[in-house]
Amino acid sequence: MITITALFLILCLIFAVLNWIAVSIQNRRLEYVAKPATLILLILWFVSRLPSDPPSLGWWFLSGLVFSLAGDIFLMLPGDHFLKGLVAFLIAHIAYIITFNLAGPVLNWTSLLIALVVTCIAVLILRRLVASMRTAGRTALVGPVVIYAFFLGLTLWSATTTLLRPEWTRFAGWLVAIGGTLFFTSDAAIAWNRFVGPHLGGRTFEMITYHLAQISLSVGVLMFIAASI
Repeated sequence: MITITALFLILCLIFAVLNWIAVSIQNRRLEYVAKPATLILLILWFVSRLPSDPPSLGWWFLSGLVFSLAGDIFLMLPGDHFLKGLVAFLIAHIAYIITFNLAGPVLNWTSLLIALVVTCIAVLILRRLVASMRTAGRTALVGPVVIYAFFLGLTLWSATTTLLRPEWTRFAGWLVAIGGTLFFTSDAAIAWNRFVGPHLGGRTFEMITYHLAQISLSVGVLMFIAASI
């Protein structure tokens, strides 16, 4: 018999696939339903799996999911709500960064190497984005995009460094690291498509990587919480 908790996750996966289909065939009506439904169901599943007295890490991550849902809605609505969506996702990333650094940041040679790699990749992408924005006369967006990219990079670094934390199981750490990488990939693809030009895979690729990122992060965090009880 399927439990309510399991049903939330199954429906989340179903609506995620429906959203990917909606984006690929450009069915806006289906997208308006499937896109927010995916995150709502993921939030319900996450909450249903939390212990009765969850650690602060769980609440921080949950707030990140909630602001991600707000960002999804802003970016989906007709008209230009890009900045509103950007701010919502910025807050979500700050919540995720706090989630993975509540015990303090990991500072060693490996984490510094990871930071260097993330910075180099981010700078390479940002240079092209900023050049395209300036060419198109969208200089007002340069500052917000650069700030967002900084926190997006911090999210990726924070998620990846869970692999270096002894209190995180290897599998949970890998799930979070993969989730952070997919989130970075999705956001970079969205920015590239918006400011530079179409990329291989288009919006379908962006949504697949985004949803897999949120699911992977959620599962990893719940595994960590379960192991630490």
